[in-house]
Amino acid sequence: MTDSDAGRESILLFGIQMAARVVGFLGLIYFTKEIPPSELGVYFLFFLVIQVSSMLGNMGLGQALVRRIGEGERQSELFTVTITVVTVVTLIATVTFYALREPLAGYIGADVPGLLALGTGTWLLADLLISTLQAEDRVLTGGLLQLLQDIVRVGIGAVLLTIGYGPVGLMYGVIAGFVATVIIGFPISDLSFAVPEGADFSRVFSISRYTMFFGPTNLIYFWLDTFLIGVLLTRGDVSAYEVAWQTTRVLVIATSAINTTIFPKVSRWASRGEHGEIERVIPGAVLFGLFFPLPGTIGIFVLGEEILGTIYDPNYTIAAIPMLVLSGYMVVESIQRIGNSLLTGMDRADIPFRSRLVGVTLALALNITLIPRYGLVGAAVATLVAKLIDTAYQWIFIERLLDIDYPTRSLLWQIGSAVGMGVIVATIVTALGPLSTVTLLLTILIGAGVYGGLVLFDPEIRQIVNQYLPVTLPA
Repeated sequence: MTDSDAGRESILLFGIQMAARVVGFLGLIYFTKEIPPSELGVYFLFFLVIQVSSMLGNMGLGQALVRRIGEGERQSELFTVTITVVTVVTLIATVTFYALREPLAGYIGADVPGLLALGTGTWLLADLLISTLQAEDRVLTGGLLQLLQDIVRVGIGAVLLTIGYGPVGLMYGVIAGFVATVIIGFPISDLSFAVPEGADFSRVFSISRYTMFFGPTNLIYFWLDTFLIGVLLTRGDVSAYEVAWQTTRVLVIATSAINTTIFPKVSRWASRGEHGEIERVIPGAVLFGLFFPLPGTIGIFVLGEEILGTIYDPNYTIAAIPMLVLSGYMVVESIQRIGNSLLTGMDRADIPFRSRLVGVTLALALNITLIPRYGLVGAAVATLVAKLIDTAYQWIFIERLLDIDYPTRSLLWQIGSAVGMGVIVATIVTALGPLSTVTLLLTILIGAGVYGGLVLFDPEIRQIVNQYLPVTLPA
């Protein structure tokens, strides 16, 4: 597959993932308006606990599976290895949740060990099936499965919330989404169960011994701050911070899409020694990956408080500055995701393994230091600084492995276009004064249009966009 084909597949996947984010975004708006922040905080902390257990239990199997299945040998046996490990992990997690039932109930605000166990097991299986489809180079199918998961999660959660189940109803919605993914995902995969050999376990764990650290470190970056806010502050603070997190995460959808598409291809190119192919896709990946985080950060700088107060609820405006810092985090996250995919695909997962050891240690130290003193802002700054160091470490090594032609001029044009958009949006806000929901959405659309119009004046960016879009832009 050429970089043009990969790009067009990426933009289709981006569309699917954007639809999933819209579903999640609408659900979050509804949840914030239906229950108070303290009760929504119970749901977020439940979600945090099952993500902790599933990330620890995943053991890097998803990325290891993509890498090994891409080699084309004993695929069903490798799939069975991962299913076996996930089953054992789920049993261990279940015992742990019941053993720690009382402290977990005190932390979350709900006594739900059974739901925690069920959520962990179904999450692990759902994630494994999506990784399997990616390994089969069926990333669009995997994306659609993820979209289905979000639709079911939000739909069931909203219905149960409406009829009075409260945050527990949202927990049932999460589990229902994972169950739907498993029920539909398994039959559409080309792999089946087969009796593995010891060598199959070795092949998987030869990679997962490094990638097993990726999930927990992602968890630390995305959830350590929330976890400590839950310990040191209030459940209302947890809700405000998580609303800010969930809002900014939409900015990395483009990067997620291109990484999901390119990672299996990088793995194959690397196994054949075709490093030139890898180097050729990097400039486009970087430009496309930053296409949304850069203007998104400027937009949040101008409109952050209005977004939190108008779209959600005035109670959440306390997270306006943290949300701005977290949007900057997403810029760095986009660059790191590309680097991580390159290194893992080239069988150098040891490099991001070491970088994340540095990053998560720093994140832990900074969060513990800054949250008690600076609250939500301290949490956001700690997470951003740690991610920045982690990312710089990875790209120093990438430059030693590959000959990269960075699209510097086009990146500067992207930044300038984002700033120009910000000036126009700020002018509109000043002229209109307090924004209603309608005028806020219109302002956001105008800003997006201005940015799109400005950024496409650059010929290199236009070329990349033409590669990534299913249709060609007019000259």
